[in-house]
Amino acid sequence: MFKKSIAALVLSTSTLAHANMSNYNQHIEFSYTVDQAENYTLYSYSNDAINPDPFSLSLSENTLNLEEPPLPKYLTVQNEKDWDYLKGQTYTILGLSVATVGLMTLLPESITKWDAEDRNLSGLGSKWKDNVTDGPVWDRDEHFLNYIMHPYFGGVYYTAARHAGFNEFESFLYSATMSAFFWEYGVEAFAEVPSWQDLFITPFFGAVVGELMFEAEQDIVASGGEVWGSETMGGVTLFFLNPVGHIHGWVSDAWGGSAEFQYSSKPWFGNHDAAQFAMDAGASYDKAFYGVEMKITF
Repeated sequence: MFKKSIAALVLSTSTLAHANMSNYNQHIEFSYTVDQAENYTLYSYSNDAINPDPFSLSLSENTLNLEEPPLPKYLTVQNEKDWDYLKGQTYTILGLSVATVGLMTLLPESITKWDAEDRNLSGLGSKWKDNVTDGPVWDRDEHFLNYIMHPYFGGVYYTAARHAGFNEFESFLYSATMSAFFWEYGVEAFAEVPSWQDLFITPFFGAVVGELMFEAEQDIVASGGEVWGSETMGGVTLFFLNPVGHIHGWVSDAWGGSAEFQYSSKPWFGNHDAAQFAMDAGASYDKAFYGVEMKITF
């Protein structure tokens, strides 16, 4: 009796083992899909096909996206020359320059060296012509403006071109063009005579300062945007290393419009209503009128 029981137990164990091996060879598939429209997860199970891998987990494409969000354009460097981006930043520089001149008219004469006549906005065309004809001269500005602020703004011009994909020499040429023709013989010439110091120091020192600013910015970005372990300090530092790029990016994101810039030699830009209003208010009429016209579309 005992031998029969042992034999029956051995036979049943062998049968179960054979059944388990048979079931093990059947394909067992788990598939995972995501229905984005309904925003729920569906799990399905099948064991119909034969597959050497008993457990397979299939994920639909793009189910898992572990990439970090892209950096804003003003923190990246274009792989090739982006003329449109450089043009957009140039428009931003124009707006900031006009605002800077407006701010300087509010500063005391001891800082800007602009007297009451320089601050007078009437007769801008003739004043610009006289200043350009008289210059350049050795100015009497404060050392802080000549040897700190001008190299800094030269660096700001330089980094704008570097971010748009231009190399070091091309960025220097852009900075020299902006500082000489746009600022010294452009915006600032409406108030004062062009300066020898500014014509030399702004582009040449600005290129050196600008490259240091550019490299420091990229190092901070590579380290996660922190300075001394602080993201706030990092954000402030990044802004001052590339203020034009930041402001241009903020304005572009919030506004989404377009801007056009063109030279004009028509009195009052051809706006007869504005001319008549100004003349009725007592403004003088300039026979020779030179200026720039900026059109902003929202």
